[in-house]
Amino acid sequence: MNETFELTVHIACDDETNRWYVAESDIPGLWLEADDPWSLIERLKEAAPEMIALNEQEIIAACLAKAKPVKHGALSDDRPRPTIRPIFDSPLQLAY
Repeated sequence: MNETFELTVHIACDDETNRWYVAESDIPGLWLEADDPWSLIERLKEAAPEMIALNEQEIIAACLAKAKPVKHGALSDDRPRPTIRPIFDSPLQLAY
């Protein structure tokens, strides 16, 4: 069974511009912004898998460095597949 690693994506709101943006991410190169958090999350759903695919080896190496040692003799196809878990740095304020 493959171990699953969570990739954290922190989003925040810029108080001056009132724009939401990716403040920090475990996914290299993932820098997006939007008018509201829901739009940003929709953009993340599209962009994150592409950025994970482009940076897969770097992400897996970083995840493995944080994880428990792999058992001797494990197959290369048993490598972990990361998942995404967004974390909100700023409280969401419902507009409706």
